Amino acid sequence: MIKLTFPDGTIQEFAKTGDYTRITVEPSQESGKLIIKTNISLVDVHEVWYNSLVPGPEKRNLPWVMEAVSGAQKNFPFVTAFNTAGVNRGAFATTNLQDDTLIRFEVNQEFGTYEITCTIALSNETKEFDIVLDCRNIQWQEALTDWRKSLALPAYNYPAATRDPVYCTWYAVHGAVTQEFIEKTCPIAKELGFTTLIVDDGWCYDDMKRVSPQTITNWYEMIGDWNVSTKKFPTFKEHVKKIQAMGMKYMVWVAPHLWGFKSDLYNNNPGMTNNTPIEGYDKMDVNKADFAPLIKKLRNLAKDNNLDGLKIDFIDIVPPNVDEPNGRATEKLVKELTGGLKEDNPDALIEFRQSYATPVMLKYGTQFRAGDVPFNWISNFGRIVELRLAIGNLGPVHADPAYWPFGETSENVARHMMAMLAGVPMLSMDLTRLTDTEKKIIRYYIDLYNNHRELINHGEWHFIFGWSDIEAAIVENDNSRLVIIADAGKAAECLKNDGKPTTVCNLSDKAIKVKCENAVDAECNAADGNEIPVAGSALIK
Repeated sequence: MIKLTFPDGTIQEFAKTGDYTRITVEPSQESGKLIIKTNISLVDVHEVWYNSLVPGPEKRNLPWVMEAVSGAQKNFPFVTAFNTAGVNRGAFATTNLQDDTLIRFEVNQEFGTYEITCTIALSNETKEFDIVLDCRNIQWQEALTDWRKSLALPAYNYPAATRDPVYCTWYAVHGAVTQEFIEKTCPIAKELGFTTLIVDDGWCYDDMKRVSPQTITNWYEMIGDWNVSTKKFPTFKEHVKKIQAMGMKYMVWVAPHLWGFKSDLYNNNPGMTNNTPIEGYDKMDVNKADFAPLIKKLRNLAKDNNLDGLKIDFIDIVPPNVDEPNGRATEKLVKELTGGLKEDNPDALIEFRQSYATPVMLKYGTQFRAGDVPFNWISNFGRIVELRLAIGNLGPVHADPAYWPFGETSENVARHMMAMLAGVPMLSMDLTRLTDTEKKIIRYYIDLYNNHRELINHGEWHFIFGWSDIEAAIVENDNSRLVIIADAGKAAECLKNDGKPTTVCNLSDKAIKVKCENAVDAECNAADGNEIPVAGSALIK
């Protein structure tokens, strides 16, 4: 049984229809909470997944209570329970992507079930939507894909540059970014194959600082006014032209929700924040603040300096909340800001971060980046995979910028680069300090990405999970296949003897025994054709 209780107290009950139940909800124009209750059996259930929860060893449990919160600005309303073979045993979802939603799974020990309670904060703008209870005996990834397809999202047209490798300044220099650093770095980035630049946080204040436990306490105190630091960028417009003349797109970082305590924006607009101070800033109250002046300022920033786009950060900083909904107000801000940017420049590049890289945001952003994972190539791989689970191939999926400590081994440098091949590569090293070997590895894998660009961005992806987290990612089309293997024990399962040319990247800590062509080792030197070395790659036909 599926029971719906509407804001006015009206109750509707629906019987489950076999192993797949889909109910259409026609809400009244009355705002308030819709409560949906149902359950699934715990027979052969070993794990639960929702967006922002990559399957892995620490997730291999059945939580007594699990909550998945979503809204227009964060995550999406889909939860699935499955077994160790990845077979779906019960997925609950709605097609309402805008309203703040809380899906709660609670173990009923007496009856051996997960009791499901879904609370949706309806608004007077809520349109008809569906509730789905999917208990089909299929892979959980297939259940997710079917739900995504049921949204019937249009095919959005993204600028060609959204598939180009990106160089970002963030990890390389943090808030110590300068015009001089960029002009020394970009020629190297271009030579290595990067054709988009993101100037991250640091361009709009004079302080030269790096992230540390000491500096983070008031890091964002100057954020909010969005004026270029003339100390760091004395000739900003001319500088932008210079970088663009090299053949690179130029983007800068902004965070409209962050109002620093030392900014004019914060001090001239009392009562417009949530009164939840942290790290030198307060969060904009999207239900109170006047967006117009801020949107105008950001549009002018891009237009007046002929920027190619903006990295719009922290859209999800105010999380969905069914008691105090803010999803629709956040979406309004995002819609007006991105709409204005695209009106000024139809090819504007707009980067969104992972937790708000969701189906509802596909029409606003143009590229969707994995969450921050400096130094951690395996987590970068996992987060890119999670992004693909969330949006499939509906939008450009970008890696978090690869960043490793100087003195890192060649094997791990290669792993950083090949892990990013599940999406569009991004890098954030101080390129002026790289060794020749590091440059060789970077150039090799950027070339490999470009040679497989169509396959990576538009091929059919499949992922293998296990007790060791993400174990392999496979993408293929009619002509070729790319396999990224994190667990060498999965090689036999991944490598088909069907004659289709298959490029294999070995992220694991063991050589993969297989007859291959064009094999290279971690430093991209030719290797034995009877195995793929640790942190090496090869072609199999």
